[in-house]
Amino acid sequence: MKKITLISALCVLLASCRPEVREEYPAEPIVPLYDILYEYADLGTAERAYIMDTDSALLADFMQVVSADPMDDALLEWWSGSMPVQVFTPDVDSVFPTLEPLRANLGYILGRAEADSLGLPRREYAAVVYGRTESILFVDSAMFIALNHYLGEDYPGYSHWPTYMRRQKNPQRLPYDISEALVATAYPYEASGAEATVLSRLVYEGVLVHAKMQLVPDADAGEALGYDRAEMNWLREHEAELWRDAVARRLLYDTSTTLAEKLVAPAPQVRELQPSAPGRAGRYIGYRIVKAYVKAHPEVSLRRMLSPDFYASPNILAESNYKL
Repeated sequence: MKKITLISALCVLLASCRPEVREEYPAEPIVPLYDILYEYADLGTAERAYIMDTDSALLADFMQVVSADPMDDALLEWWSGSMPVQVFTPDVDSVFPTLEPLRANLGYILGRAEADSLGLPRREYAAVVYGRTESILFVDSAMFIALNHYLGEDYPGYSHWPTYMRRQKNPQRLPYDISEALVATAYPYEASGAEATVLSRLVYEGVLVHAKMQLVPDADAGEALGYDRAEMNWLREHEAELWRDAVARRLLYDTSTTLAEKLVAPAPQVRELQPSAPGRAGRYIGYRIVKAYVKAHPEVSLRRMLSPDFYASPNILAESNYKL
């Protein structure tokens, strides 16, 4: 009997030490429009007709992004020879020799979202290059992922940008940016009036970070927040100080959208909190509040947290038990 008990205990111990098995979801198709359009000018009539027939809706949506003219063969040939296509496509191909990892990550994000009952509308997905500032763009029922925004922070084409922007241009940022774009588009910040406080915006932004931690495979908090190790260490060391300052200066219940934006928007520093605080430090505070809430209420769903009833609740701090 003792032997059986010992074996049972050993089995439980071994099971608890086993690494968690990650759920598997099917990869999601992503059309490589950047390669298709790069080669378009050199294709024959039959090949062009096949592309126009196969991807006509997707091409029409994308042409809305880069031109005001209606999509036709002449417009596609013009775009094929355009500077963004000719300059960026070879570099994208060198950084992304295959889209399979990206397809797998997108499939995982969508699968996890569905498992968490998030209402993310299904779309067509395409990888593109263009000269716009947005790295991810939605047009009608299509999502365009501009891979020329993820060529590495040392890419010569980014040299004129400030450091804090270049650091976000690494390929590993893609799953985090994709998941946030999908969630924020489906569940935008909707607090208004007296509920639209700085605190409600910080908590909403914290929920977006929490969503990335749930949806991105093998997510890292620093990556989800967009910080390097030094910035994360600074925030951990100064979290209590930042919180005390925000409370003492009565920032939390201010309804200024400008102030809220400064606390969470990409920037070199957040001087409204402290001169040395990394950009988007308000997001870090919001994430810490959300993390405390989830610890106290592990049953809460991601969908519930993305509603104004959650992030704009006057009881959010008390219910989160956020303490420093």
